[in-house]
Formats: sequence, C-alpha cells, structure tokens
Amino acid sequence: MRNPTLKDTLILILLAAIWGSAFLAIKITVHEVPPATIAASRLLVATIIIYGYMRSRGLYLPRDKKFWIQIFFVSFFTMAAPFTLISWAEQYIESGLTAILMATGPLLALVLSHFFSTDDRFTLFKLLGVIIGFSGVLLILGFDSFSEFGKDVPAQLATMVAAMCYAGSGLLVKRVQETSNTITTASILLVATLQILPFSLLLDSPWQSLSASSSSTLAALVYLGAIPTALAFILRFYLIREVNYTFVSYVGYLVPVFGVIWGTVFLGERLPAETLLALAMILSGIAVSRLSLDWFLSLKNDHKK
Repeated sequence: MRNPTLKDTLILILLAAIWGSAFLAIKITVHEVPPATIAASRLLVATIIIYGYMRSRGLYLPRDKKFWIQIFFVSFFTMAAPFTLISWAEQYIESGLTAILMATGPLLALVLSHFFSTDDRFTLFKLLGVIIGFSGVLLILGFDSFSEFGKDVPAQLATMVAAMCYAGSGLLVKRVQETSNTITTASILLVATLQILPFSLLLDSPWQSLSASSSSTLAALVYLGAIPTALAFILRFYLIREVNYTFVSYVGYLVPVFGVIWGTVFLGERLPAETLLALAMILSGIAVSRLSLDWFLSLKNDHKK
C-alpha cells in the first residue's frame, strides 16, 4: 500500500468520467429494459470482453477454493447487488437525489476502513476532505435535490444500500490474494453474471424486452458493459489494491460533476458555473484527505526556520 501519486489521481478522474457517462446510458435503457436485465446484460458483455482479453494474454482462472469463496462475496457486493438496486431505484427517484445518496459512499468507506483496515485509518484531514467533497456535490446538485427526500422511501433506501455495498466491497477486494487485476476482474464479472442472470431470466423475460428494444438501447447496453463495467472496474480494482479504498471512494463525488458535463456535451444542457467550482472543491477535498499531521507540523517548522 502506498500514497496516491499524480497518475493515481488522473486514473481516479478518468474513472469518474467513465462512470458519469453511465447515467446517460442507464437513462436510455431503463425505459425499455427491466432493471435486472440491464444489470445482467452489462455484466454479460463485460465478462465476454474481459475473459477474452484474459485468455489472449495466456492467463487462466484460478482453481483455489478460497479464492472463489472470496470472489463470490466480492461479486455480490461490488456488482450484482448495487447494479440491480441502482437501476431499480432510478425508475422512481431523480438522478440528483440518487447522486447525493450515493455520495455517502466516501463517508461510509472512511468509517469502515478505520475499523476493518490496518493501513487506512481515520484522521481529521480525511474527515475534513469528506466534508469538503460532499459540499462540492451539494453545490453542483443544489439543495433542491433534498426536496424529494422522504418520498419513495424504498427507492431511496435501495440507493443507500447500494452505496453501502460499494463501500464494503472495497475492503473485500483488498483481501483477494490474486495479483493480476485482469484475472480478478474476469472472475468477479463471471460470478456476478451468474448471480444476477437467473433473476433476469425468471422475472424479466429478457428475450422479449431485448428483441423489442431500439438500436440505441442495445448500443447503450453494449457501452455499459464495455466501458463503465469492464474498463472501469479494472481501473477501480487497480486503485483499491495499489493505494487505499478511502482515496478510491472519492470517485463518488466526481461522478455527479461528469454527469453534468456529459449532459452538456451530448444533450446540449447548460453548464452551470457552479460545476467548475464544485469540481475544484471536490479535488481540494481529495487533496486535503491525503494530508497528515506530520506534514502540517513539518510545514510549520520550516516556516519558523
């Protein structure tokens, strides 16, 4: 485990940009495809891509029983559960409130990492970073997003459970011993697909909805599987295992920023001036969370000299 570098921060921003685009794709698909089928479809596409890439590199899936037990739980909390919960919740609540509820992830990750990790302990600077980052999220989304809080409670609870799943899954990924991110990602995708596919087949009759879907919906499903799932999770697992999960969890603050930016680029929506200020606040929050008391004291001593 090491401190994040500039390269890690750039990867984190790229990850946020990719996940921010997923909201557009989900909005395109959710009107024609049931939630479980959206989750199963993106997982199946991602599994085919990553498994094919893994085999092209001459890599094989492990046979260790302990590894697959770990992967079963990681898959459920990282992909199967949150993918389905978020897709279902977006049918009933606004995307702004969804983003705010999902943005509780960094705080949850901070608390969980303190109690269940030995190398990512709670500090005052980390708490301050979370507060600054969350303030940036509120700035871009507006306090009006809270106006719907308390309505459609099941959907809101589902979103918060999804945020908890992401927070907990980061700690589980760190315990997986496999060193190859490609093998780990392929294994997680494969198991997550097997976990959610039966529900799609039994509840949604996916062959009917998919066959009746427009070409734009099918293209959005392929995109969801290839980029916000396959590529994005390789980047996520790399950061979690190389740096720490509290740092990676800040992607939840950056995603709404890019959601607004992509809406401007692809849908012609107006880019509010607050978006750039919110981005600056979120990046500042990430920077502050990386500070330490030792760094502050050394800076103070240098100033005295």
